[in-house]
Amino acid sequence: MAGSEAQDLWNTKLEPPVLQILTGSEPITYATHTAVYSAGYNYILAGKGNNNNCRDLYASVKLFFSDYTQRISAKASSDDSSLPAYYDAEWDRFSRGVEIVNRLLDYLNRHYVNRERDEGKKAIITVRNLAFVSWKTNVFESLLPRLENTEEADKTQLETIRQCFASEELKADSIKNMHVQAAHAS
Repeated sequence: MAGSEAQDLWNTKLEPPVLQILTGSEPITYATHTAVYSAGYNYILAGKGNNNNCRDLYASVKLFFSDYTQRISAKASSDDSSLPAYYDAEWDRFSRGVEIVNRLLDYLNRHYVNRERDEGKKAIITVRNLAFVSWKTNVFESLLPRLENTEEADKTQLETIRQCFASEELKADSIKNMHVQAAHAS
């Protein structure tokens, strides 16, 4: 199966519900969840061990998270005083959504990521970590200079977030405490 098939699968069956989850517009139904999971799972199994199916789908997911987080950063207000509140609200929505998407695309983690990592390819990371690396690069690092110059952002908290992102894998308790405003960080 060619890379265009993975892209078609992503564009038509997987991306729309993933966007719905990440934007928090409304929860996906059980039927949608089952259909999405099955479509991806069947695509991978159709390759009968051919790693290209998994690699192509993984590339689509990686590109999606990169583009999605770039759009979040681009939508940030030019008013720096409102930036910390925007960042925290987007972080809440994104981090909650990523946990759901990671479970939804678990077959990719099991059938591709784990195998690649077992073979020593440490650059291949879980769907969850792909999302958080994209956030770190495209949102946190992009907005950090502006956040550091606002009174509303807790400077100690910014350093804590920087250290959390430097770790190999974010822990669930760290994710809950990665707000830039002191009122949220607890």
